Amino acid sequence: MTDLARYQEFVDSLAMLDDEEMRFEYILDLAKRHRDNEFPDEWKTDENLMHGCMSKVWIVHEAKGARNYFRGHSNAAIVNGLVTMMTESFSGLTAEELRALTLDHVRKLNLGALTTQRQVGMMAMLKHLQKLGVNALAFRGEKGNGTRPAVS
Repeated sequence: MTDLARYQEFVDSLAMLDDEEMRFEYILDLAKRHRDNEFPDEWKTDENLMHGCMSKVWIVHEAKGARNYFRGHSNAAIVNGLVTMMTESFSGLTAEELRALTLDHVRKLNLGALTTQRQVGMMAMLKHLQKLGVNALAFRGEKGNGTRPAVS
């Protein structure tokens, strides 16, 4: 069974907030908390740059056995909160579990306060995480040793 406990925490927290402004503040709080998590400048490379967002978003991926773990960063505060939400929500899943996620998972976060462009960016981020997980699975199949570089 897919472990989406952290994702469900975000869904529940956002559902409890009464209005769009409160949801926006929640995302900004995530961004402020995220600033305390180290994301070294050497990870901010073109190879780790995610396309599909107007802001710069870097995602690093690490496969540990069959599980996929993500860390991310953005040069925009609100997007940093969204990156934190997505990477924490879907870290620890297998490639198959990632593949089973749909755009409904993004919609269920109830982020209506976001601009259409940011919502599209969230959906692109989900697709990007799925691609990284599938690529790691293919890498393990080709190499047969189940290892992957810490930063891809």
